[in-house]
Amino acid sequence: MSANNALPPIPVRVDWDDVTRVSRTTLTTHAWAAPPLRRSSPISERAFAALRDLRADKARFLSFWTHPHLGVPALHAPTETGTSWDFAHLDPLLADFMTAAEGRPVVANLAAIPSWMFQDSAPELGTDPDATIWDYEQGGPPRDESLTEIADYFERIARWYIDGGFTDERGRRHVSDHDYRFAYWEVLCEPDVGHAWEPAAYTRLYDLVVQRLRGLDPDMRFVGLSLSPITRNADYFWHFLDPANHAPGISVDAVSHHFYASPALGNAVGTEGNAPFDTWPATFFAQADGFLDKVELVESIKRRLSPHTETHINEIGSFAPDVMAAEPDIPEEYWALGGAVIAYLWSRLADLGIELVGAAEFLGYPTVIPGVSLVDWKTGEPNARYRVLQLLLDQFGPGDRLVTTSAGSELAPEPPVHAQGFQTGSGRRILLVNRSTESVTVDLADAGRPERVTVVDTGTGDGPARTSVTEGSVVVLGPCATAVVALA
Repeated sequence: MSANNALPPIPVRVDWDDVTRVSRTTLTTHAWAAPPLRRSSPISERAFAALRDLRADKARFLSFWTHPHLGVPALHAPTETGTSWDFAHLDPLLADFMTAAEGRPVVANLAAIPSWMFQDSAPELGTDPDATIWDYEQGGPPRDESLTEIADYFERIARWYIDGGFTDERGRRHVSDHDYRFAYWEVLCEPDVGHAWEPAAYTRLYDLVVQRLRGLDPDMRFVGLSLSPITRNADYFWHFLDPANHAPGISVDAVSHHFYASPALGNAVGTEGNAPFDTWPATFFAQADGFLDKVELVESIKRRLSPHTETHINEIGSFAPDVMAAEPDIPEEYWALGGAVIAYLWSRLADLGIELVGAAEFLGYPTVIPGVSLVDWKTGEPNARYRVLQLLLDQFGPGDRLVTTSAGSELAPEPPVHAQGFQTGSGRRILLVNRSTESVTVDLADAGRPERVTVVDTGTGDGPARTSVTEGSVVVLGPCATAVVALA
């Protein structure tokens, strides 16, 4: 699609001498214990190779409650004579993840709690390890009100992976050959949904887990909350970040929460009744701006109560509307749009001083929120969302200097293009994000002399970013483009 020549180029201005922030943001992703990543899957090897090729620090491994056969190594309550501990499904997934990390720091979140630890909970498990069990987190409060049983469960998992084994509830020793080291251990994932933990109860559990695990590796740090995008209850942050609400000696190393943009959902299992694609970009970026307001609120709470605590926005992304459809119909243009949302949020969050941003998620697939995926669930090959993440990881990193940047003019103060200048170790770079499905032009005459542009847009498809040499100061951005301009 050619640029709209009826409109003048959007001016981009950069003051390279006015540094607004030195980036401390690690950009990464997370992989969860998904059936297509199992070694029996035809795409597993290629998908883990794509994860390795990102060379991302602090990638996060998540075992979630939707797939208890893969993520819960003690599916059944102990009997008088034995226990059900079995890591046969979880071990290969975590081992392949650690291999892909190639020794880089990682985050562990082995979040799923056995259903039998809750009152009145009896989900149908079946025998298929790949089955999705959406109602696995059901029932009443924990059957052990002291939360000791749940904390003991996490200690045994941690010992299995960090300490070479554990002793189970009946005194039997389980020995592993693991000696993993995790940079962070995150306690639960989205505890505000599912069992809907109240802030005080979650804080008590966090403290118990930290007390048990911190002796296993003195260098391991801990992440709390991991709240879902639907959370509007600021009490989670007010309570959890207040040192007075924690046991003596417990500090909060990092706090995390999530964001996913979504079109209007009328039908989660198909396309009928959902908003048309041409409405998605405006919706996505409006929601992203609303989330940034929430981030600033959380940061103000954190600065008041616990200024040493890091913030990890470790899941950012977007949904296509058919989140549980067996045969999703996702427009090809969506993947570049999803990448543009990631790039925009990463840039804004880096400017806010957020310590970690995670593009979510590495693999989604039909019936399990396919629109979040960074790779093709049929082949394991990267899609445009992956290519944007790869572009940002290749071009930017912690230590880069963000500088004062603007796009637009008095006559067009809110253009469809986001711009941010960076002083990097490899030179001056400008990130440009086209938030529309129309091509636009920008004029960089007041920013410097463009030398080359590397871009992912609807035209690059699933392929690698396209690099071209520029002539003059005007750059054309394709629909939903994420572009990095290198200046001479």
